[in-house]
Amino acid sequence: MPTTHAFVPILGRRIRITQLTDAGDLGTQQIVTDGFITLTLSSQIEAGTEILQRNAAGILCVNELLSPNFKRFNVEIEFCGVNPSLVAFVANAATYADYAGDAAGFTIREGIITGAFALELWTGVGGALFDETANGYFLLPYVHRGHLGDIKVDGEKAVTFQLTEAYTVGGNSWGIGPYKVVINDDSPGVPDFLPAAIDPFDHLLMIDTAVAPPAVASSPAPIAA
Repeated sequence: MPTTHAFVPILGRRIRITQLTDAGDLGTQQIVTDGFITLTLSSQIEAGTEILQRNAAGILCVNELLSPNFKRFNVEIEFCGVNPSLVAFVANAATYADYAGDAAGFTIREGIITGAFALELWTGVGGALFDETANGYFLLPYVHRGHLGDIKVDGEKAVTFQLTEAYTVGGNSWGIGPYKVVINDDSPGVPDFLPAAIDPFDHLLMIDTAVAPPAVASSPAPIAA
């Protein structure tokens, strides 16, 4: 009989950002970072409509409250330090190359924000914080790019960069994913893809996994399982 996995996610370990097309299909590159301070998901709900009708005597004859609807998550990330390629993946930014052709910085241009990405987050698990084979795994399969928030420079704190007003979108094409992020029970210890495809209108998947997070890679790399 199937059992239920109970786990307590604690502390962020790593984030992988995967390029998507505007339509939510896989792009060609991904970046893995531990250079973040916070990741915040804010649930956006449309309240259910209240239907009230009174009869001629002023007494309610119809009193119904329709169910609320989940719309999306708003996504905010506060980054520790600057990774120009990562900023260009998630925000209204473009990398700025030096003479060697390396991404030395980024620019922000006016105009409509387009583009999308998928976000995976690995966390530790309570009781096994230092065991990389015990992880919480969060997946946002389709996120519309946001923009950089306010940048404040003073003499007391490090300059940080915040992604704001990114939001999840329905209609993802993630399926079982392009990466092997769980252990297949039919082959103990062997990483595999998700056991079942997520629904195209799933905005969030949260599971536990015994697969360690990917290694940090500051430069964009090809998508590979």
